[in-house]
Amino acid sequence: MPTCVSIQIRSTRPHSLNASASLLPKLTLPAIVAAVSLCFLVSIPDKVKALAIPLPPVSGLPNAPGYGNPHGSGVILGTVINPQGTGLAGVTITVSGEGLSAPITAHSLARGKFRITGLAAGNYSVKASAPGFLPATPPTVVLGSGEHYKLSVTITPTPKAVTTVKVVASPVEIATAQVKLEEKQRILGFIPNFSTSYEWNAAPLTPKLKYNLALHVITDPYTFAVAAGLAGVEQGAGYYPGYGGGWQGYGKRFGASYADGAIARFTGGAVYASLLHQDPRYFYKGHGSTGSRLWYAIRSAFVTRGDNGRAEPNYSELLGDFTAAGASNLYLNPHDRSARITIQNGLVVVAGDAIENIMREFLTRGLTSHIPPGANGQSQ
Repeated sequence: MPTCVSIQIRSTRPHSLNASASLLPKLTLPAIVAAVSLCFLVSIPDKVKALAIPLPPVSGLPNAPGYGNPHGSGVILGTVINPQGTGLAGVTITVSGEGLSAPITAHSLARGKFRITGLAAGNYSVKASAPGFLPATPPTVVLGSGEHYKLSVTITPTPKAVTTVKVVASPVEIATAQVKLEEKQRILGFIPNFSTSYEWNAAPLTPKLKYNLALHVITDPYTFAVAAGLAGVEQGAGYYPGYGGGWQGYGKRFGASYADGAIARFTGGAVYASLLHQDPRYFYKGHGSTGSRLWYAIRSAFVTRGDNGRAEPNYSELLGDFTAAGASNLYLNPHDRSARITIQNGLVVVAGDAIENIMREFLTRGLTSHIPPGANGQSQ
């Protein structure tokens, strides 16, 4: 049964109707409402009370952000720079420490400035990181109570990946490139010096390169000019009277002179050099005593370098010289033909080779243009 609290009004005055009536005006409306409410609350059944929703204990609630971080007045401030000393904005600064439940993260501002506040005294680790840079971790910060710790952090750009490509040229490619350079060599700018190698360790020539080099020499305008000059000297001196005089005789002498040189160069420098695997070039020595260099130049008319790099008798050039001397019998006047003249002409050409080598060794090096850089003979 519901119960209600009875409110009794007592008075020291005698009980009388008039007295009770006189007290009624003193019971104000708020007092009456309070009495009725109290009576209602006391009379609530137990079943209705059971409908109340229980509240969880305070210990079960999650912590608010930063609940576990100590709050203090310590500050870590500083600048993030690159190796050149330029401040970098947008760098992520991460501060962690034993007293922090979670790291504190901030970003550097203009000119690389950053500031981490509200730190209690303790040891802190600072890390700076940014895309394109290696992470930087300066020494541990020992922060005192209320201390403002200034820090400068330098971050280095991530090294760029470098791909190294090693190109290895074949001996044929090297020889081709070297011959291309040699074909630009000229004494005083107009006399060809194609068959001289100032690269002591030059790659051996292929048969194709030997033929190309020989053709390049015998088709050069200077070769025709030399033949023309020699024909004029021979005609003026009356050599080979069987050719006659006038322009007809000069033409025959010019043809014979050019043929002698072209046949010697082509057969010795291309045909025999390819068959016998010998190098038709003269290799500039450039170092040593004058006597040793002189002997080397003369000797090179009789000893050459094989395609295997070894010294060999210069069969190719000697055969070429005497082939040209023998071929001259085909276009000489029958009265001028003889074995003696053939041998004589052959020996003259061989002697000319030796003299040419001496000039190559001692004279033409300083007068030749387009010598490859670093090509300086045997000293390499």
